[in-house]
Amino acid sequence: MSFWNTFLSPNTVKDNHIDDIKYHLTKLFEAEASLVEIDNRLGEVNRSNFRFGIEDIQLLSASLDQTQLARRIESWIQNFEPRLSNVSVELIERKEGENALSFNIIAKTKTEYGDQELVFDSKIALNDLSTSLDEDSYD
Repeated sequence: MSFWNTFLSPNTVKDNHIDDIKYHLTKLFEAEASLVEIDNRLGEVNRSNFRFGIEDIQLLSASLDQTQLARRIESWIQNFEPRLSNVSVELIERKEGENALSFNIIAKTKTEYGDQELVFDSKIALNDLSTSLDEDSYD
């Protein structure tokens, strides 16, 4: 592998940007948010590191319907990953005996080459909040 391909190739910058977003989303889904009640008028506090992570995902997945849960995941992504725009989350039906939440994240990000659409096939294991994100890009 040459120096050019490793460090200077334009694809390296693009891949690093996407890898960074994937890493950040993984950490977001693996972290548990503080359960301290905060007044909704304190918008900046609700979007701060104090609230980073997801609320009790098991309780949410049991009590909310698919659409409400998808909107909640979208709001977490929009609050904590500002590099993504036009965020849309599509939940996938649970498989029998699987204790995981599967969904697709569709969003756009700005790169030095223009807007790029990203699709992340995502899964959160409800027993330990381990998260996997697989990226597919569609230009």
